[in-house]
Amino acid sequence: MLHPAGGGLRSHDAATGLLAPVHLEPSLTSNVGQNYPYTSETEADRATRIGTLVAERAGLSDTLAAETTPLDANERWWVWKCPTAGCPGLLHVAGYAADKHALFVVCDGTCGKTFLR
Repeated sequence: MLHPAGGGLRSHDAATGLLAPVHLEPSLTSNVGQNYPYTSETEADRATRIGTLVAERAGLSDTLAAETTPLDANERWWVWKCPTAGCPGLLHVAGYAADKHALFVVCDGTCGKTFLR
C-alpha cells in the first residue's frame, strides 16, 4: 500500500517553527503624488491663468519664449499639485518643452517654479 507523499496537509508550519508574521505598511515613493494629475482645467482657464502669471512675474515671459513651443488645440489640460515643500500652488501647462518630450508647467503658488511633466 502506497501512502501519499508527506502524509498530511500541504499547508503546514516550516521545519524551523512558526514563521513570524510579516507586517508590511503601504508605502509610496514621494514622486507618486507628483505624477498623477490633481484636476483639470479648460483651455480658457489655463490660458487666463498663464497670462496672469506672465504679467505678475518678471522674466517668465522670456523663460517661456526660450524653453517652450506652443500647445496644440485641446479642450482641457491637466493640473498638478506643486511638489515644492510648503508651496500650496498648482502647476498649469504653459507649453511643450522645447527640447524634451514633456509639458512645461508653471506653479501659481509661492515658489513660482517651473517644471517638466
